[in-house]
Amino acid sequence: MLTDSPFTVFARSTLGGAVLLAGAVVTSVAVLAWVSHTHNKDRRRAAAAALSFPTSIILLNVVLGRLGVWQSTLYTLPPLALVWTTVLFSAVGTALMILILLGYRQLATHSRRAPLIYGLLLLVVFAPLIVLADSIALAEHYLAFGHGYSIWMDAAVGLMTLALPVLVFELLQRRVPSATTHLRP
Repeated sequence: MLTDSPFTVFARSTLGGAVLLAGAVVTSVAVLAWVSHTHNKDRRRAAAAALSFPTSIILLNVVLGRLGVWQSTLYTLPPLALVWTTVLFSAVGTALMILILLGYRQLATHSRRAPLIYGLLLLVVFAPLIVLADSIALAEHYLAFGHGYSIWMDAAVGLMTLALPVLVFELLQRRVPSATTHLRP
């Protein structure tokens, strides 16, 4: 039987709902303010690419949650708390991925092998963190996996969601001239 995680317990409370709403608004405004600097088109590309991270995770939660592959009491939150949680996760996920993409961009200016280095970083740092987090959440009964889904599959899915924004960013950088590129008529 699944139990509420501390986050889910907090999200179910009135105070938790208010904090989630405030956090969602503040983080969303901060991301929009950062993107709105029109002098730097790379920010829009980074934000668009970063948005692919929370969007993919939300879609995976909807699909795999409905199928019973991912199971959590988070899916049983009251509708308003679920909306605030989703908005907060989208805003915070986008902001964190923007920071990662800024680091990736710096790496790309110093190395032609930035995608390879980022991929190795995902395997060496993030894969073990996903396995650890899943192991704790499964042991505490905060989540469960169904239909033969395993921690290793979840680690692979997690790494793909973390790789997606970098792939999108690279595609956007290649398709559209950067803010520093000057086209002559």
